[in-house]
Amino acid sequence: MSRGEPLTDADRRPWLETIRRTAVSSILSQLGDDHGMHVPSPVRDEDQKPGILIACSALKGSYRSVLRGETLSEAEESKHSGKLPTCFVYMKGSREVLMDRMMRRQGHFMKAEMLDSQLKTLESPENEEGVVTVSIEWSTEDQVREVVRALEDGGLAAV
Repeated sequence: MSRGEPLTDADRRPWLETIRRTAVSSILSQLGDDHGMHVPSPVRDEDQKPGILIACSALKGSYRSVLRGETLSEAEESKHSGKLPTCFVYMKGSREVLMDRMMRRQGHFMKAEMLDSQLKTLESPENEEGVVTVSIEWSTEDQVREVVRALEDGGLAAV
């Protein structure tokens, strides 16, 4: 991408699988279960649920499936009891706003000229389970408020 060339699905797959494995490992550590071996749980607030936040474009449904753990091999799945609930926040914005922001940033690896290829690749997650959509034009506070509301109201059923 730093050379202005979009990544292929084959380029992305191992990276997405690593993100999923890292997320599962982090959650297991938070729960005090390090790969099947019980370890004392770290001290945390009783009301606090384990979790991890990952920033990733996940442009295609197939990428989100990998991040949900839906495509792991049986051997990999058997290492982890139960399913790790996975939610997505889709930060939706127009091409014009995205381009404006990209043109103003300096030193970023992804060139603004690649925006159109990214938008062409995008498979909107808006109708998928476990997705909340927020506008990139909202304030960060409003975006967070909407995500928290969706999680608390059950409007963001984790899959």
